[in-house]
Amino acid sequence: MTIRPEHIYTTGVNPLKCTMILKKLQHTAGVTLLELVVSVGLFTVIILSATGIFQMVVNGQRSALSAQNIQENIRYIFEIMSKEIRTAGISNGSCKTLISPEPTPLYKVYNTASAGTVLYFQNKNGDCVAYYLENNRLKIIRAGTANFVTPSAVKINNIKFLVTDDLIGAFHSLQPQVNIIIDAEVVGKDMHKQSMKIQTSISSRYYE
Repeated sequence: MTIRPEHIYTTGVNPLKCTMILKKLQHTAGVTLLELVVSVGLFTVIILSATGIFQMVVNGQRSALSAQNIQENIRYIFEIMSKEIRTAGISNGSCKTLISPEPTPLYKVYNTASAGTVLYFQNKNGDCVAYYLENNRLKIIRAGTANFVTPSAVKINNIKFLVTDDLIGAFHSLQPQVNIIIDAEVVGKDMHKQSMKIQTSISSRYYE
């Protein structure tokens, strides 16, 4: 309903007040469509930026946890293996890999098979031990019993055993030693995968 001047005088309301109210109503500006679009756009940009930063922080944290997981698992592998490898004794070929086909042992303490991917020796208890890969997991056979050393969450892409030792029947001139090279990664999303290649050397305490 449009308020006309003649209505003002018939209602008994102060004409001056009504005129001021009319002027205020006429000069009150609303929100235009352009202002609304700009406001929504700025709000969207801010939300997307904040979401992107949060996602980057989460992905960075997950990648760091993946790298830490690999380090801890490989450290555990080396601890398990180093204790037994370090205390290995001379076998002169009496120990076999327990894995077919059986290779011919060449060295007194440590021997390898399958192009260096299998290490076998005799531990301090006289048990034949073999370390090897199966389904991208490190496995150990000890006294005829096989068990996995690494969890399924860690994928061992490659493992290499390099042996320094005296040949069977040769004069003792070398201290037995095993160099281990492991290439591993965490199983999961590609964006969070962390691969790591670690090498260590373990010397035997055995002396002739």
